Amino acid sequence: MRHENEADETGEDSSANALSRRSWMKMLGGVAAAPLLADQASAALITSDQQASQRDFGNVVNMVNAGADPTGEEPINPVLEEVRADDTLLVFPEGRYKMNTTFRYTGFTNFGIRGPRATIVPTSADEWIGEDERCFLLGVYYNPGQRILFQGVNFDYTAPNTGVRAVEAYATDRLLVTNVEIQGEHDTLWDAGGTFNVTDPRGVGVVSGFRVPDGTAALEDEGGRIQYGRSGITVNRYHKGGIWFRNCEIKSCWDNGLYATDSDGFVSIQGGVYQNNNVSNLRLGGVDSVIQSPKVIVDRVRFNDLNQRGIRIEQGARVLVNNPDIDLVNPNGHAITVENEVTSATIANPNIDIGSSPVQNSQGIVVSGNTGSVRVVGGRININGPDNGGNAISIRSTEQTTEPVIVENLQITGDRGGEPGGREAIYCDRDGCTFRNLTIRQPGPAYRQGITLAGDNCKLVFSDIQTTHHPVINTGTGTRILSSNLDSYDGYPAARLYPSSSDVEIVDTGLAHGIRDDGATNLRLVSNRYPST
Repeated sequence: MRHENEADETGEDSSANALSRRSWMKMLGGVAAAPLLADQASAALITSDQQASQRDFGNVVNMVNAGADPTGEEPINPVLEEVRADDTLLVFPEGRYKMNTTFRYTGFTNFGIRGPRATIVPTSADEWIGEDERCFLLGVYYNPGQRILFQGVNFDYTAPNTGVRAVEAYATDRLLVTNVEIQGEHDTLWDAGGTFNVTDPRGVGVVSGFRVPDGTAALEDEGGRIQYGRSGITVNRYHKGGIWFRNCEIKSCWDNGLYATDSDGFVSIQGGVYQNNNVSNLRLGGVDSVIQSPKVIVDRVRFNDLNQRGIRIEQGARVLVNNPDIDLVNPNGHAITVENEVTSATIANPNIDIGSSPVQNSQGIVVSGNTGSVRVVGGRININGPDNGGNAISIRSTEQTTEPVIVENLQITGDRGGEPGGREAIYCDRDGCTFRNLTIRQPGPAYRQGITLAGDNCKLVFSDIQTTHHPVINTGTGTRILSSNLDSYDGYPAARLYPSSSDVEIVDTGLAHGIRDDGATNLRLVSNRYPST
C-alpha cells in the first residue's frame, strides 16, 4: 500500500496533472461546438482512465489493508475519514462494505474511488446517522473537487427501508463515473440515484454504465401525499461544463429517469435504456444539448404512475434528439414533448411505436404552444389502438407564437382510431408550418383522418396520405398543397375545406374522390387529378 504525501482539502494541482488537464482540454475543446463528436470524445476519456487511473494518483490506498471490513459487519466510515487525502485513489477489493453515514470530502484537486467488484451496503433509514442522504458526497457546488474518479462500485438496497443517494459529485475539471449499479428498490423518502455536475464551463465529465434497474418505490408522506424527488440520475443548476451520459440504465424511478434541466451547461445522453419511469424517462434542457440513440420503453403502469413520457425537452436552445427508439407498449404519456421554454429543437429519425392505452390519450410528438422553431426530420411513428383517438404529431400555438414547425421525410402508420381527443394523425394550429415528403397510412376506424391544418399559411408538399376519412381537413387561410397524393380508404373526398378556409391553393395533386368545399373563398385548383379510387 502506498499512503504518503497526505494533503488537506485545498491542495494545489501539480505541474504533471496540470499538463494532463491541458492535454484533455485540447482534445475535447471542440466538442461543445460539435455535439455529435461526443461518443468519440467521451469514449477516449473512459479508455484512457481505465488504462492509467492508478498512476494518475500520488497515493493508492487498499481499503482492506487500511482496516475496512469487507464482510459488511462493521461500518467503513471511520476508515474512510482516516485515509482520505488529496491526490489519492481508494481501492476496494471484492467484498461488502457497510456504511452508516455520509462520507463527505470537498475542495480537493484529485480524488478517486475504485472497485471493481465492491458492494456498498448502506444501513436502513432507521440506523442511518445524520440528515445527509448520501453515501458519497464528493465536492459541493461552493467547494467542488477538481478531478473525480468513481469506478466499479455497486450498492445493495435490497434490505427493507433502505435507500440514500449513492453518489453526488461536483468537479471543476474532470469527472469520470463508470460501471456503478444500485441493486434493489430504493424504498425510503430520501434522495436517490446519482447527481453529477461539472461546475466550470471548461470542465468535462462522463458517466458511463450507471444502472438503477430496480427503481424507487412510490411512497407517501405522513399526510398521504406521494413524494417526488427520487430520480435515477440528476444534473442540477450548478452544472456549467459538458457532461456525457453513456449507456446508462434507469428503470421504474418515481420522479424522472434521467433529469437534466435548469443548468447552463451542455448535456449529452448517448444510448442507454430508460424504462417505466414516472413523469419522464428522459428530461433534458440546456444549450446545444443532445439525446442520441436511447432506448425508451413503457410497458408497465403502476397504480400511481401519473405520466410516463418518453422524452421531455423542457427548455433550452438548439436541442437535438437524434435516433431515439421509443416503444410505448402500454402508453401512459406522450412519446416526445417539446415544452414552452424551448427556443429551438430538432427531432431527427425517431422510431416510435405507440400501443393502445386505457389510461390516457397518449400521442407521438407534441409541440407546445409557445415554443420557438422545431424541426422533425426523418423516422417513423407507428400509432395503434383502434378504440382510442390521438395524434402522431400535435403542433399547438398561442397568440404569442411566431416560429414555425417543419416536419419532413416522416412515415406515420398504425390502426389508431378517430375517437375524440385526436381524430387526425397530424394536428397543426400554428401558422407558417411546412409538411414535406410525408407518408401517412391510417386505416383505423371512427373517421380517422390524415392532417388538420388549422393555422394560416401552411404548406403540404410532396406527400402521400391515405386514411379512412378525409386525408386533409383545412380551416386556415393561405394553405398550399403541392404535388401530393390524397386518398380515402372509404371513399371520402380527399380534402374538406371548412368555411373559414380562404386563399387555398392546390396544385398538381391527386385528389381521389374530389374535394368537399363547405364555402372556402378564393380557392385555386391547378393541374390536379381526380381518380375515383
